[in-house]
Amino acid sequence: MKERRRAEEISGSIIRRLRAASGDWVSGRELGDALGMSRAAVWKHIMHLRAMGYRIEASTRLGYRLLGPEPLQIPEGICSRLIMLESIGSTNEFARQIASESQSWTVVIAEVQTAGRGRLGREWFSPPGGIWMSIILKPRVPPSEAFRCTMAASVAVCRSLRDLYALDARIKWPNDVLVNGRKICGILTEISAELDVINYVITGIGINANMSASALPEEWNATTISAELKREISRGELITRVLEEMRALLESGELYQEWAKLSDTINRRVRVQGFGDVTGLAESLEPDGALILRRDDGERVRILAGDCIHLRSAEQRRLDQRSNICTGLRG
Repeated sequence: MKERRRAEEISGSIIRRLRAASGDWVSGRELGDALGMSRAAVWKHIMHLRAMGYRIEASTRLGYRLLGPEPLQIPEGICSRLIMLESIGSTNEFARQIASESQSWTVVIAEVQTAGRGRLGREWFSPPGGIWMSIILKPRVPPSEAFRCTMAASVAVCRSLRDLYALDARIKWPNDVLVNGRKICGILTEISAELDVINYVITGIGINANMSASALPEEWNATTISAELKREISRGELITRVLEEMRALLESGELYQEWAKLSDTINRRVRVQGFGDVTGLAESLEPDGALILRRDDGERVRILAGDCIHLRSAEQRRLDQRSNICTGLRG
């Protein structure tokens, strides 16, 4: 942990120095002298920063310079207002500050989040190359139906990844999108409401797009679009498709059916934490977003919120164990 924190501090110092150069070259020797390391060590950190999504040009004669991110091409009319920021603590926090006076479908996008948040107050790693956006919505529905915004966002991301890149994207209840069992997108919805009316809903969507999966914390079990496709994608194209799909889904009567159909949680053994600790088989999803879980003692439990962990089945564990034994024998 200390080594990783130290590496992040050095990488941060390199980026600050490259940014301060405003697009001009900074020599490897200058960076090495400032950081007390060799030019070979500087190059190692440059490679790590590139994996995180930073566009850094290298020259054996001139050194390094930081290039701007590829411009996001978002067509007019896709939202009521588009706010694009280079760096912000959290797009959800920024959106909350302007939500009262903003129109529905105001979209905030940042190249980098320095204090991104996930569910249950967890840190959300948001380097360059990803899609970090928050959508301000003002649906005319009772507060009990605010969950539809999360539902629509997760289905919209799944549909977009499937249609644009043929990725087998599926939804892990309640608000993650997985590809090949690994997290590629997280969704965080926050609501301001009175007893019977919604003031606004902010739906934050974070998609791991153009970055190396190795740049993400190992414990996240995450992947990225570029890692799956072995190429970078147009983030503007993906953002546009997600917004189009989400708008259509919120107006559709088929939202729940689409959400349930794309579930990667149903028929899995899971543990749900956050409001108690419940383990059992995920049997079904209900139209209000609830997960129906059958506990080991046979009791059916209805859960509206929590942190869901997919557990491996006893049968799969036995097969894995048998495979390990056979592998050992062959060795």
